[in-house]
Amino acid sequence: MMNSQINELIQSFEPDSKKSKNTFDQFLLHVYLTFDKRIHNMRSDKLKNKYKEIKKSVLNYIISHKTEIVKELK
Repeated sequence: MMNSQINELIQSFEPDSKKSKNTFDQFLLHVYLTFDKRIHNMRSDKLKNKYKEIKKSVLNYIISHKTEIVKELK
């Protein structure tokens, strides 16, 4: 079962292509850039580091659960 944060990212994602491999790569980029934008807008270094760790764990989760994510993206 995916957490709500990943479901939100899936809902906010709009792929350029319907090809599953390409869509997954685009989704990874979407997640990375979404977190980068949040990190950039943080003033506190402590919060920036927190979001960097969250980004890392979310990306690791997405990569390790690729088949589930691809199904959700379709």
